[in-house]
Amino acid sequence: MIKRILGSSQLLAVLLVTALGLGACVSAKGPPRPVDLPFSRIFVATYDEVWNATVAVLDNYSIISASRESGELKTEYTQAWFNSAVYEDPEKAELLDEVRYKIEIRLSKGLVSQTGRSAVRVQVVKRLEKYGNLVTDWTRIPTDEVEEQVLLYRIGQKLRIQKAIQRGRGKSQDAAAPSEE
Repeated sequence: MIKRILGSSQLLAVLLVTALGLGACVSAKGPPRPVDLPFSRIFVATYDEVWNATVAVLDNYSIISASRESGELKTEYTQAWFNSAVYEDPEKAELLDEVRYKIEIRLSKGLVSQTGRSAVRVQVVKRLEKYGNLVTDWTRIPTDEVEEQVLLYRIGQKLRIQKAIQRGRGKSQDAAAPSEE
C-alpha cells in the first residue's frame, strides 16, 4: 500500500515537472531576429511597375538616394521610433530616448520559373539606432518589425490597384470599340 502511494506521488511529481518544463519551452521566445536580415517579398510584376509602386509608397519619407539601375532607395534619417504618417502604433509610447532610423530598399529582378513571367524581390531594412554617449555614439538596435511589413504590404496593395486600373481601362476600351456587323 505504501509503495503504491509513494509510487503515485513520484509519478505525479514527474508529470508536474514535465508539464512545467514543456510549458516553459512553449512560451519561450525564439532567438531575436538579426538586425541586418532584411524583410523581403517577391512581387510578380515588371520591374518598372514595382519601382513606381515603391517610390509611391515612400512619399511620406525624404528620399536622399534613388537609383533605378541598381534598384536601391535610401531615406534620410528620421528622429523617431517610426513614421507616424505611415502607421500609428498604439502600443509604442512616445519615449524620450534619442533614436533615429532610415529605410533602405533594394529591388532585384527575376523570373518565375514555372511561367517565365517577370518578378521582382523587394528587400526592406530599417536601420534603427539609439544614441549611447560620446564614447559609444550611435548603436544599432532591433526594430519592432512593423514598419518594414507595412511598407511591403503597401507596395503589394499599390501593385494590385495598378493592375485593377489597367484591367478597367482594357474593359472600357473594349466597350468603346465599334462592333463589326
